[in-house]
Amino acid sequence: MTSQPPETNEILRVARQFREALRRHDQRALTRLTRAYERVYARLKDKIDLLTDAIGAEQPTKGQLVRMARYNSLIRQIEEELQGYQAILRNEIEGIAAEAISFAGRDAARVLRSYGVTAGFNRLPTETIKTLLGFLSEESPLFTRIGQLAKVNAAFVADKIIEGVSLGYNPRKIAGIIRDALGGGLTDALRMTRTVQLWSYREATRANYLNNSDVIEGWIWWADLAGDPCMACIAEHGTVHGLEENLDDHYNGRCAMLPVVIGFPSPVDQTGEDWFKELPEAKQRQLMGKGKFEAWQSGKFDFAQLIGKHDDDVYGLMTIEATLESLLGD
Repeated sequence: MTSQPPETNEILRVARQFREALRRHDQRALTRLTRAYERVYARLKDKIDLLTDAIGAEQPTKGQLVRMARYNSLIRQIEEELQGYQAILRNEIEGIAAEAISFAGRDAARVLRSYGVTAGFNRLPTETIKTLLGFLSEESPLFTRIGQLAKVNAAFVADKIIEGVSLGYNPRKIAGIIRDALGGGLTDALRMTRTVQLWSYREATRANYLNNSDVIEGWIWWADLAGDPCMACIAEHGTVHGLEENLDDHYNGRCAMLPVVIGFPSPVDQTGEDWFKELPEAKQRQLMGKGKFEAWQSGKFDFAQLIGKHDDDVYGLMTIEATLESLLGD
């Protein structure tokens, strides 16, 4: 190990490089999923048109609608199409998780090299880390959720059609409602894929840190402050954590774990709170929101209280931005 600390800018530059590499791989997977979903919608379009034409001609009641052959045929085909899409989604998620785990081991070694640790890094095999990450197991709530995508989204579309007919909407508006409702399945798929990638990368990073605890004693929460993260991530930025803690970011959250290397100072020289306090007031209001900003300025809550928690069935506790109501209580 060298006796001189590495340049802070170099460590953060490397961290940003890692994020950009992840983003590129993420974007390729999301593009494939989006195109596959567009093909699903294209195959459904004729049945959607037939149903909306029938609704316009017959003006059915809710009871009549649910007995219509074209309505039931569309809902069945939506579920069948989305069952096929589930298989595509599962393959993408398994692939992107394996890639993220592999990248994490490589990147952890590169960060340590920037500190002068050039030998002795013990990188865990990808399959070992996959076994450690419970949310990637076959029986996990993640894969249960993927397996429910077709049924849940088909039921959602059915409910929206019934709602549109009950409210007397015209066929064109109902067609738009169906399109938007179907889009919810794609939104779910993209959010799941991106979050799996990010959690796999972070937890694989932490596993490699743990496996090298002779030189790494913890990690630092790093948010890319220039990218306008949420207030919870700003409040977490610069906080130091033990290797037994995970970085429990929210869905789509892109915060990273910088290592606390024994014998070296932190590469983060300013907390998120201190950074925020130096911003112009207009920027503070933009990031925090008017109500929260005014309550914070009035001393009604401490900055750290912006860190809220949500218990997720796949990942466990996740960091979210606390609501104004939760901050102010009664």
